[in-house]
Amino acid sequence: MYYALFYKTVDDYITAREKYREEHLAHANASFERGEMVMAGAYDDPPDGALLLFKGESKAVAEDFVKGDPYVKNGIVVRWWVRPWTVVIGG
Repeated sequence: MYYALFYKTVDDYITAREKYREEHLAHANASFERGEMVMAGAYDDPPDGALLLFKGESKAVAEDFVKGDPYVKNGIVVRWWVRPWTVVIGG
């Protein structure tokens, strides 16, 4: 099953993330290498959030990512939620 993790970020996200970006990307790359994260990226216009896609047995795969994410721990992400996602085409 796939799970979409949505992030809502602070207003000055691009500037605020700089201090934590390297650590956040390392955390994301580790999840990707374990086969949990399928893909991820920030919204562009406006840059006010992100979408991260996970594959696993339950939504815990995405929730566990959140628990260790430096962006969440340091207040760059102000709100997040997970939704199950059913693939109809592709995958």
